[in-house]
Amino acid sequence: MNIRWVALVLFWPASLSAEEHHVRPGDSPQAILDQAAAGDRLVFLPGLHQHGLGKHRAMLYVDKPVEIELKEGATLKLAPESCRVEAEGEITTDQDAGKKLDDLEIGGDFDTTRKAVDGPESYGATIYTITIDGVSQDGKPDTFAWGDGKIFETPNRQVPVSGDWQMLSHGVKVRFRNTTGHSKGSLWFVSYDGPAAYGIRIGHGRQTDYIENVRIFGKGTIDMNGSQNAQPSGLVRDINACILVHGRVRGVLVEGITMMDTNRSVMCYGEHTGQFLPGGAVGPGESFDAENIAIYRTRTLNPNGAAYLFGHPSHRGHLRNVKCNFNYMETGKTALEPNFNLDGYEVTGNVIKSDGQAIHCWRHSKNGTITDNLRIHDNSGKPVVVINAPRGWQAPETPILRNNRNHLSDAAEATNPVVN
Repeated sequence: MNIRWVALVLFWPASLSAEEHHVRPGDSPQAILDQAAAGDRLVFLPGLHQHGLGKHRAMLYVDKPVEIELKEGATLKLAPESCRVEAEGEITTDQDAGKKLDDLEIGGDFDTTRKAVDGPESYGATIYTITIDGVSQDGKPDTFAWGDGKIFETPNRQVPVSGDWQMLSHGVKVRFRNTTGHSKGSLWFVSYDGPAAYGIRIGHGRQTDYIENVRIFGKGTIDMNGSQNAQPSGLVRDINACILVHGRVRGVLVEGITMMDTNRSVMCYGEHTGQFLPGGAVGPGESFDAENIAIYRTRTLNPNGAAYLFGHPSHRGHLRNVKCNFNYMETGKTALEPNFNLDGYEVTGNVIKSDGQAIHCWRHSKNGTITDNLRIHDNSGKPVVVINAPRGWQAPETPILRNNRNHLSDAAEATNPVVN
């Protein structure tokens, strides 16, 4: 494997003209950053820095080379009820290359006042699972099944496709443009949930010029306060993160900080203007790529969510050269996920406590090294590394694997991942 890493010393030495700007609780960090010069440092002083969302749905949007330090005792926190469940739903399709028709539409008037039924963190959010469970025979229409409880559960079955609007629940209607011609098993999710929100966001996806040399560090905390805000479902295109690196961004270092109560702690991905095609392909267009990102010695405390996501099938630019080393994470879902269009990554020395997957190589990624990671608090034998892809997508390239261990389940060194 030949990966050329850009040294972390790329961060410029402090110049005589660089200034340090103190951000006190109650100050607007965005206003201070907007007035800062390239190379300056913003220092969040100890205390609660509670804010709503501003530029590009972030508490702090970064568009220039800066250092951002969160002092010990400083917490950048999303204000309660900054995000509420929205009436407009979002369709997530499986984009399997074998799907013949992708013709589902949604309508109606979703009841945003309904009570939470899946725990207080849901705020009344609902995910519909809709699948074709019967295909046309003798001129009869195809049929579909649906449910609005747990994903993949579809207790309402064999509903004939009428070609007109058909009522589901909570005011939601669906329509298939075709009554026949679907593939059995075709799957859609429809999410009615909260909008995306970010703590610190670097890039908005399609910025023309690269944003370079951003360092986020310290002993403070970014708290997305998901327990007091409606969050995206996790199945939609844009979800919450404490830190998002998006589009033409390079030379980012995140180290030391704690991240909590969010969909994901750190997400990184590129963007693409081409038409999205089944199986991960794109039509002609411009790619906005992110590269040279390092995440060291951070903590993720996220018992209801996930941690790190590198690459995204709904944001199809490229992501190159990512290091995620020596971090600690507690998650309810997948902890660390090398994903779509990731080329060149290193995942080393992480300690992972997760109710979901520890490290999941999911969809096509390549040129990776996964070594010396430790899964803790699991005596059920869950693997440390899982490698696979959804039906119709290119599988990940198997990374270099060495000494990845489940602390309570492995009698000896474990190098073999689960591949399915």
